[in-house]
Amino acid sequence: MDRSLTNQTPDLSKADSALNQRILSGHHAILAQVDYFRANFGTAESRWKKDGTRVTIVDETISRELFLLLQQEFPNDDFCSEEGAETAEPIPTKSEFCWILDPVDGTNNYAVGVPECCISLGLLRHGMPIYGFIYDYGRDNLLQGGKDFGSIEGTNPAQAATQLVNEKLTYCMHFPIPAQSLEALKQALGVWRIRCPGSAAVGLANVATGRLDGCLEYRAKPWDCAAGYPICEGAGATFHFLNHPVFPLKSFSPSMDSCPFRVGSEIFHKEVMEALKINP
Repeated sequence: MDRSLTNQTPDLSKADSALNQRILSGHHAILAQVDYFRANFGTAESRWKKDGTRVTIVDETISRELFLLLQQEFPNDDFCSEEGAETAEPIPTKSEFCWILDPVDGTNNYAVGVPECCISLGLLRHGMPIYGFIYDYGRDNLLQGGKDFGSIEGTNPAQAATQLVNEKLTYCMHFPIPAQSLEALKQALGVWRIRCPGSAAVGLANVATGRLDGCLEYRAKPWDCAAGYPICEGAGATFHFLNHPVFPLKSFSPSMDSCPFRVGSEIFHKEVMEALKINP
């Protein structure tokens, strides 16, 4: 990836000044982490958190350094990271703009040298994801965009699939999944082509670029989809939560509940809804 393309974005003519400034600054802030992210791939010191998930020194460093860059420019914004400090109660998100960061999505992959991992940074306005950035390690590329702006991968337009990408439905899903859903999907799972990259954000990136028909995720947290949500919408995919929508986001905690979702093409939604017996 050409690191000099710090201002390469989709058409931002629909963005007001406040949003435009944040998109350009977010772009710069995430690119500033890329060399460090790549230099420590597969070698970073890691430990296990109380919830059983892995964290590396890279997660903690990028969480701190990326937000420091943005806080210097936008001190009144809210800043939420998967690696943020635990609090007794969720922290209210009251500012007009809120940044949600997963500094290393796919930490298990990153720690052991599997390239399906990324930096995922989402920008919310009034609680709704409006723009996202995903730095994809495996492709050494930056994917970014939003519903009102379109999405790009590097310098090329990103377009979600409108027809099946393979002979059978091909989509991203991570296990385990709820027993009731597993039973409903049992027959279809013998036909569909399932991909488990180990990173929900990488899965969303592959939906936005038309490499997968969709994503069906049961274990994702808000930081897993805050960037991919607007990027997928900007690329023409549609996004739906399976239960109660987590956005607009009212509060944040690193221990908050999962937010199951489905995102993808019209064909993807139709087949998944039929299998799960969800009414349109």
